Amino acid sequence: MRSNQAPASAHHIRTWGSQARPNWFFPLVRSWAVGLVALTLMSVLVNYAVQGVFDSRLYSFGWRVALIYVPNVLTMIACVLAAARVHRAPHRDSPPRHLTAALAVPVFTLAVSLVHGWGGLDAEAGSMMFAAVLLGSTAALALDRVLESRR
Repeated sequence: MRSNQAPASAHHIRTWGSQARPNWFFPLVRSWAVGLVALTLMSVLVNYAVQGVFDSRLYSFGWRVALIYVPNVLTMIACVLAAARVHRAPHRDSPPRHLTAALAVPVFTLAVSLVHGWGGLDAEAGSMMFAAVLLGSTAALALDRVLESRR
């Protein structure tokens, strides 16, 4: 009879409920959110500092590198590093998950920028956007590894 059996414990129910959803999803989304916030804040700061003040100097490639492309690399470093640092163990122990957490926002941003500006982009702008994501991501992941090894 059913009355002789012990009722299902709350622990059993919680264990079943936690197995129903993956435990890696929310840390991944949290990393994306932090990366997006860092990207937005850095972009606003860079646009505020450069826009209008140095517009007359943007005809020179050297000035464009100094005023647009280097700040873009720094923005990508901040974005990837923030997302990577928020992605904690044990989730960061999986290289595919950790790279997805750290690199999804800059890669998505690059894809949206390329698709949105496809008609108006020249070779310089497209290649510099790609270079900013590549250099910034590489530098940020290297810095993340150094900071993680010091723990």
